[in-house]
Amino acid sequence: MYLGIRKIRSAGRNSGSIEITLPALMQVLEGISCRLAMRDGLRPEIVLQPDLSLAQDLLQELWQKLCLGLSDIGDLPEFSLSDFSLAFFPSPHLQERPPLAYADALLVQQKRGRVSLNTPNAAQGEDEALARLLACLAMAAGLHLQLFEKFAMAFGDAVAYLITGASNNMGADFERGMAHRIFWGEGSHQPAGSPFDDQTWLDARIPLRKVYEQFYAWQAAPTDCALARDQWYRAFKVEMRSG
Repeated sequence: MYLGIRKIRSAGRNSGSIEITLPALMQVLEGISCRLAMRDGLRPEIVLQPDLSLAQDLLQELWQKLCLGLSDIGDLPEFSLSDFSLAFFPSPHLQERPPLAYADALLVQQKRGRVSLNTPNAAQGEDEALARLLACLAMAAGLHLQLFEKFAMAFGDAVAYLITGASNNMGADFERGMAHRIFWGEGSHQPAGSPFDDQTWLDARIPLRKVYEQFYAWQAAPTDCALARDQWYRAFKVEMRSG
C-alpha cells in the first residue's frame, strides 16, 4: 500500500537522531514498538515492522468473551487467526473469511488504555472499530456453529449491534431488526454493556441463543425467511410514511 512521500528530518541538531512523519491514518501506531530494518540493494528500502501482539491479545480476549456469551449454543474452538482475513486497515468488502483489521484493534486498545484523542470523531471511530471487530468475530463463530456464510454474516452484524448498539451496515437490516425484537422484546434498544465485561455476556446468553435459533430456522426454511423479510420491509415502509 502506497502511503505517500515523507522527508526524513533531524530530531534536534545535537540529538544524533532523525525522525519521519507518518500519515494521519497511521496514528494508531503511536506508542507501538516497531522493528526497523534496511533492505539494501539497487533501491534501498527502510522497513518499519510494528509489534502487533497487543492487537492480537485484544482479539483473543474478545473471542473468549464471545465464547462465553454463545456457550448455550455450542462449544467454539480456540481463537485462531487462520479463521480470518487479516489486514492493517478495515476492508470495505467481505472476503473469503471474516476480515479483521489491526488498526481497529489498536484503536480499541487505545481507548481501553485511556489514550484519548479527545475529539467526537475519534470517539465515534473507536465505537465503530469495536463493532466491526465484534461483528467479524461473531461471524466466524456463526460459521463454526453451522450457519452458512449469508446467515453467519447477518448473525455477526446482529450480535455486534445488540452488544454495542452500533451497526456495521452489512445489508442485514431485516435480520438485525428481528434480532433486536427477539433480544429486547418490545422495549427500547440500548447497548447490552461492555463486551469486555463477563457479566454482559452471561446476561446475554439466553437471548443470544434465541437469536441464533431464529437464524438457524431461517437457514433451514429460506422461503419462510424471504416471506418474513418481505413483510418486515412492507411494515417498515408503512411506518416511515405514517411518521
